[in-house]
Amino acid sequence: MSRIVRSVFSFADRAANTPVTASATARAQSRALVLWTLLALPLGGLLMLTTQDKPLTSPISIGIFVGCLGLVAAIVYLRRTARIRDASLMFAISLLFGLGVSAWILDVPQLLPLIFLAVTPVYVGLMVSWKTCLIYTSCLSTFLFALAFWAVVNPNASVDVVTNVLGCALAAFGSGVSTTAYAYTTALAAKKLKRQNNEIAALAYMDAMTGIQNRRAFNERLNNEAACDAAKVLAAIDLDSFKDINDRYGHEVGDEVLVELASRLKEAAPEGADVYRVGGDEFAVICDAGPLSPRLLAVMLSAVSQDAYPSSAGALPVRISIGLSASAQEAGGLKRAYREADIALFETKRAEDKRWCIYSEELGAAKNREARLSDLLKRAITQSKISVAFQPQYNISDRSITGVEALARWDTEDFGAVTPGEFVPIADKSGLIVDLDRCVLKQSVLEAEKWLQPDQRLAVNVSGKTLLSLNFLDHVKSVIALSALEYDQLTIEITETEIIDNKAEAKTVCDALRALGVSIALDDFGTGYSSLSYLSTLPINTLKIDRSFVQEARTQSNLKIMKSIISLANSMGLNLLVEGVERDWQLETIVDLGCERVQGFYFSRPLTSAQCAALLSTAPRRAVHQANLGRAISA
Repeated sequence: MSRIVRSVFSFADRAANTPVTASATARAQSRALVLWTLLALPLGGLLMLTTQDKPLTSPISIGIFVGCLGLVAAIVYLRRTARIRDASLMFAISLLFGLGVSAWILDVPQLLPLIFLAVTPVYVGLMVSWKTCLIYTSCLSTFLFALAFWAVVNPNASVDVVTNVLGCALAAFGSGVSTTAYAYTTALAAKKLKRQNNEIAALAYMDAMTGIQNRRAFNERLNNEAACDAAKVLAAIDLDSFKDINDRYGHEVGDEVLVELASRLKEAAPEGADVYRVGGDEFAVICDAGPLSPRLLAVMLSAVSQDAYPSSAGALPVRISIGLSASAQEAGGLKRAYREADIALFETKRAEDKRWCIYSEELGAAKNREARLSDLLKRAITQSKISVAFQPQYNISDRSITGVEALARWDTEDFGAVTPGEFVPIADKSGLIVDLDRCVLKQSVLEAEKWLQPDQRLAVNVSGKTLLSLNFLDHVKSVIALSALEYDQLTIEITETEIIDNKAEAKTVCDALRALGVSIALDDFGTGYSSLSYLSTLPINTLKIDRSFVQEARTQSNLKIMKSIISLANSMGLNLLVEGVERDWQLETIVDLGCERVQGFYFSRPLTSAQCAALLSTAPRRAVHQANLGRAISA
């Protein structure tokens, strides 16, 4: 049975030429019209042949013929235009006209007009609308009641004529009123449902916590305005140190800050601008450019950080970073503008002294270079094309070499030599830093074993991610096993700021390395946030004083800091190494402070493995008598 129904519906869709994208209501209406036609044609023909002596010329035959003709015309119109309401109205009018003609001419109306008059308002109400049904019923009922009144006052009209016409009028009126009431109630329910759906849709595009538009609304805006019809300014906004707020005060306070930030952004944004929350602590503002420049918008939005933010934990100082892009009528539209604003935002956060940055072609070129270098770096690590340089570390008292530090170097065919200051952050951001550190560790150990003396150490810097990575300890063991070096000839240098969130895990790994005999050095000491806590928890052997203190050693503040660090190291029995020594007065200052081990350009620039071997072969285990011997050899 279901197969028959599906076949009939499929035939009806083809007959009405119903498009695939038609709604369920339109599809049901077109099917009803087609099926009505299929049933009306044979039934109408049967009635025409069986109800009258002259079936083809009787009034009822004329009415049926006109109605069936209207049905066929409606189907043809529907196939050509796919406008179901117009086709339904065309059928109803033709049917009404045919029935009216037959009812007017008949001396004694038959049952057929009454049935059609009762059914037609139902069809109009359900297929068109309650308003159309009301108009149709009013006109038809008025016409029939007027006809009944005429029959009453006409002395030649029989009682049967009056009774039948009045019955038709009452049938049309009753059917029309009930159908209109039903259609009106249904329309009200549909309108209410539509309003509820609109409210649900609005909630779907609204951020529940801040009350502004959410990421879904933002993405649809970007997709819908792929090609802007007017110049736009887009600002990408990020809340600085939001994780610290959550960690220190709790997520409830963090939510309060986000709500306040959203409110201030709405107030600070120009009239007509749209504010979106696109992530946890990420927001975006889109507005028409007009006279508004990106710089002016940045100044307006930056004002939200001027006053402290009220919260249950008290007034909190909050700062934001902003990246901006101006999008004209060009390919990419808002999507391109958002990518550009995101690039500018990253530049803002990377430069700590900036509060906002506007995208430029130069900034985009730098971003493209970064993306290209990231791809090349991955290939270079896989193919072992990362080289290693070695910078000697000296003992000031006898100018002997106590060890070397391994430094990663990278030469590319496309960009030439790329400095570690550029490719190391790229490796960290792209997730390649662990592979890079392991590659440098293995290569430096295998190179240094050829010329490193037993009383000298090889220092290798690793990131916090590498230190805490899976099987790092096993990697160190396997590398040492491949070489002739001993564990006590290896020093792992770590930076305190990179393990600040994982001190417990870092301690576990460092304890295991110390158990093997590997030394641990704390690099860039004095520039982090919690240096003293590391000295009490981690098994540190050596402190490396950051070069920034040496370069400004003539200032009293830096001099006092260096004295304090040296005194602290001596009291705790730690080794000290000062890096970045480049000038005579810097070396004299270091000597006056009582520090014995140094590293820097004053003694030697980073050397290749062959140059380092040559340097150590000239004085493998004796003092170097000239302070600049290493520099002369590297030249």
